[in-house]
Amino acid sequence: MVELREVNQANFNDCVALERKSSLYVGGAADILAQAYIFRQNSTAYAICDKDTIVGLVIVRDRPEADNRYYSFTELFVADDFLGKGYGNQAVEAILRKFRAEGLRNQVEIQVHSSNQIAKKLYENHGFVKVGAAEWDEGFDVMRVEL
Repeated sequence: MVELREVNQANFNDCVALERKSSLYVGGAADILAQAYIFRQNSTAYAICDKDTIVGLVIVRDRPEADNRYYSFTELFVADDFLGKGYGNQAVEAILRKFRAEGLRNQVEIQVHSSNQIAKKLYENHGFVKVGAAEWDEGFDVMRVEL
């Protein structure tokens, strides 16, 4: 079972070193860590870990400024060496567990590119449903799940 560990000085270099051949839907590790830093007031980068091995990254956000006050996560990816081993599924489970344990919000909202069928199916398997298109780009679907 994977767990989330906050990216810090001790694991930063291992996180930056994660490799991905495709950046079609999600940026590279350095881009993700920079984004989490820029939005650090409400975002935290987490390493997705299987024991002591970092297999991916995700940015987790608390959105108290949103009208309906929800959690969100973005930039979830599993490094190339670990694809096809169920880590994406386990990462979503770990993220939802984290949110439920905190108990600050009632729902999670994500935005996923409408052509990213693999990610959409993954999220649907965890109860997410499409609720519309993103305001900033209609090429992205907004999906939500109740906690």
